[in-house]
Amino acid sequence: GQFFVMMSPQEVLPGGAQRSIAPRAHPYSPKSEAPRATRDEKRRAQHNEVERRRRDKINNWIVQLSKIIPDCSMENTKSG
Repeated sequence: GQFFVMMSPQEVLPGGAQRSIAPRAHPYSPKSEAPRATRDEKRRAQHNEVERRRRDKINNWIVQLSKIIPDCSMENTKSG
């Protein structure tokens, strides 16, 4: 958990010495960005492949239906 100190820095640090705090480094270092970018690219590539397969299946069904439907309508008109 968290805790809070309800005193002045002089009371917390003996001798009234101020503690120097090092400046914080940039939160996103190049090391941490490289794996994330690679992971995002892999996810994007996988998503694109899944979508491509989905579109191919849909297009194949459309082609099959276009071959079937005209034949069915021709048979219906011949039989009456």
